[in-house]
Amino acid sequence: MVKKAFLGFLFVGAISMLVMSFHYFQAEDSGILGNKEVASKNWYILSFRIHVLFGLIAIATGPVQFIKRIRTGYAKVHKRMGFVYFTSVVFSSLSGLIISRFAMGGMITVTGFGTLSVLWFFITSKSILTLVKGDFLGHKKWSFFGYSLTFSAITQRILLLVPLLTDVPFLPIYRLSAWLPWLVNLYIANALLTTSTKRNFGFPNNTR
Repeated sequence: MVKKAFLGFLFVGAISMLVMSFHYFQAEDSGILGNKEVASKNWYILSFRIHVLFGLIAIATGPVQFIKRIRTGYAKVHKRMGFVYFTSVVFSSLSGLIISRFAMGGMITVTGFGTLSVLWFFITSKSILTLVKGDFLGHKKWSFFGYSLTFSAITQRILLLVPLLTDVPFLPIYRLSAWLPWLVNLYIANALLTTSTKRNFGFPNNTR
C-alpha cells in the first residue's frame, strides 16, 4: 500500500508538471522568460526548451521504471523506457547547465542550478554504469537518487507557490529554490532507501 501510494504521488507530480510547463512552448516571453534579456536569443530559447521538453519526458517516464511488475515481467519495456529516460536526462541536464549561467538571482542561483545539472547527469550515468557491471542493487539505488533529482523540478514549483500565493518577495525564494528542492529530495530518497531495507519496500534487493 505504501509503495502504491508513493508511485501514485510520483505520477500525479509528473502529470501536474506537464500541465504547468506547457506554456513555455506557446510564447517566448512566458513565465520567467519575460524577465530575461537573453531570452531574445534563439540559442537560449532552443536550449531552454530542450531542457524543459526532455525534463518533462524524464519526469513522465521515471515512475514507470519503479513498477516491479514491468521490471520483472516486461524486461524489454523496462529497458527501452530506461533508455528514453537516460537520454532525456542527458539532454535536459546538459542544456540545463547551459541556461543555468543566466539564472536570475546571481551566483547563488547560478551555482545551485549548475550543481544540480552536473549531479543529475553524474548520478544518472552512475545508475547505467552499475547496471552494465551487473550490479542491480547499485543500479536501483542510483536510479532512485537520480529520479529524486528529476523530481526536484516539481518540488521547486511547489516552493515557488509561496511568493505566488503570499506577499513574500519572489527573488529570495527563487534563490532558495536553486538549492533546497534537490537537497531535500536527496535526503528523502536516502531516508526511503534506508527504511526500505528494513521494511522490504521493493528497491534494495539484488534482483532485476
